[in-house]
Amino acid sequence: MILENIKDFDWYNDPQNVRFVEEGMLIETRPRTDFWQNVDCRFQKDDGHLFAKKISGDFVLTVKWSFPLVKNSAQCGLMFRSDAQNWIKAGLLSPNFITPQIGVVSANQGSSDWSVGNLPEDCREIWLRLRRRGKDFVAMSSIDGADFRQIRMLHLPKISDIADVGAYACSPDKESFECVLEELELNF
Repeated sequence: MILENIKDFDWYNDPQNVRFVEEGMLIETRPRTDFWQNVDCRFQKDDGHLFAKKISGDFVLTVKWSFPLVKNSAQCGLMFRSDAQNWIKAGLLSPNFITPQIGVVSANQGSSDWSVGNLPEDCREIWLRLRRRGKDFVAMSSIDGADFRQIRMLHLPKISDIADVGAYACSPDKESFECVLEELELNF
């Protein structure tokens, strides 16, 4: 199902390895990769892996990820990227080896913020949805693919109309991370 939906998508920062498996597109991230801008940690990173399509205007993006193991700081989710200093990412953002968490990070004019919530300890797949209306965004998540709940609403004032929209993964820690992009649907 994923193959028919990824036409015109390209990589921004190639992952370590990508291959197609029965479930979808298996991605192995490069270690020490991330999307982050300043705040608290006082560093900038723009080398995470983004599989995206350039689009303009309003949209609804839905992705499903599965991840057999939770790794320290491992991430997989969806992303809207206007440029290196203005973007949104939402997805698995696990702070340790045991507890998966859902997180939303936005970079607004070069400063990142970060909101998190807990996922069930046995969570190994997640659906995410991002809706854009002008410069306003709503991020939602689901652990069953049916019941989507809002996890964040935000406004990005300094974005261009044309932006990269798609699925992202990264590994801020020193180990790579394997995750499978099982579904990707983009509606206008």
